[in-house]
Amino acid sequence: DATAKQKETDRLLIGAQGICPVTGEPLGSMGAPIRAKSGERTVFLCCRSCLKQTFDPAHWKQAQKNMAEAQGVCPVMDEELPENPASVVVEGRTVFVCCKPCIKKIQKDPAKALAVVDAQLKKHAEEAAAKPEG
Repeated sequence: DATAKQKETDRLLIGAQGICPVTGEPLGSMGAPIRAKSGERTVFLCCRSCLKQTFDPAHWKQAQKNMAEAQGVCPVMDEELPENPASVVVEGRTVFVCCKPCIKKIQKDPAKALAVVDAQLKKHAEEAAAKPEG
């Protein structure tokens, strides 16, 4: 079911992004996160009022860092991502890569790259859920 798959993907992306790029507040702290677009990217905001706001550069940088850490590895080379990975937008989603040449490889087979990213995000979500609070 496409709707169920989209909800699961959104859940993983929300968990990876972690914070609102406008306020810096944790996603989910003001109700269900709001799905939005920033250029061709899908992003999540903490509330409807953020739809009319611009991203705070520091919060956006942190959200990107969170997403790269959640992804963990380059979907092409299966190597740990560097500190400042390159990225490409695939089907509205940011996919981080170890180097710019990997972008061309992802563009040739985007479904394969998204499958790797989804598996990494699922693993990240499971690890986060298993961590004790505190």
